[in-house]
Amino acid sequence: MKYISIITLFLISFSSFSQIITEGNSSPVQEETSKSEKSVKVKKEKVKREKSGIELYVGFTPSYTYRTLKVNEGLFGEPLGMKSDEKGVWTTGYFLGVRNPLSKSFKLDIGIGYSSNKERFSYASSDSLYKYTNSYRHIAVPLKIAYTYGENIKLYAGAGIIPRAFLSMKRELTTFDKYKNEQTEKFIIRDKFNFILIDAVVDLGVQFKIGKNAGVFIMGEASRQLNNNYVKQGPYIRKSWAVGLNCGIEIYL
Repeated sequence: MKYISIITLFLISFSSFSQIITEGNSSPVQEETSKSEKSVKVKKEKVKREKSGIELYVGFTPSYTYRTLKVNEGLFGEPLGMKSDEKGVWTTGYFLGVRNPLSKSFKLDIGIGYSSNKERFSYASSDSLYKYTNSYRHIAVPLKIAYTYGENIKLYAGAGIIPRAFLSMKRELTTFDKYKNEQTEKFIIRDKFNFILIDAVVDLGVQFKIGKNAGVFIMGEASRQLNNNYVKQGPYIRKSWAVGLNCGIEIYL
């Protein structure tokens, strides 16, 4: 009986010890599996955090705008008259767009927005007033190839074209009424203007990275219209130009 009790006690102890060993042996495997899973998760997170290089932007373009103007020689031409004394005007355009990387240093910059260029004339005396501002308004689609260099502060140099769809020319005309009070009339004109215009454009400036996901940019910009505002039967040959800034905010995807 004594031997049976000892054997029974030995078997119970061995069984408990075996269970402890088994549990102890399984723990490193579980830890290893857990570490592997964590490693995979970390790698996935790292992959998710990598930026594509694509930049979304919203910007505006304060610019001094004017034009070259000459008579359309032939049957439809008209003298310049007071147009010879017109002056340039500051105006502002608004854009949004995307810059898509083509290589490490080059990007394709495509945008869409509203643009305008203006001219004004003014004559005033004690008993006479005649002044007007002409605003040529467009939907614009800038297409540029850009070179960038740097990390947190990048040099940006771009060149390309801006196809523009003509919307209208708005004229604001101010004169005296019969009581010598100023009165302003507004006219919308669309006749005798080309619907599609093309500008050449260049940009030079910097991009400032202010965080992992966002930054700002400021650039000098100059553009020159390549074709005539007027149709072939129009009275003049008008080509606008602009010199100013292109600035805004950008989001990194």
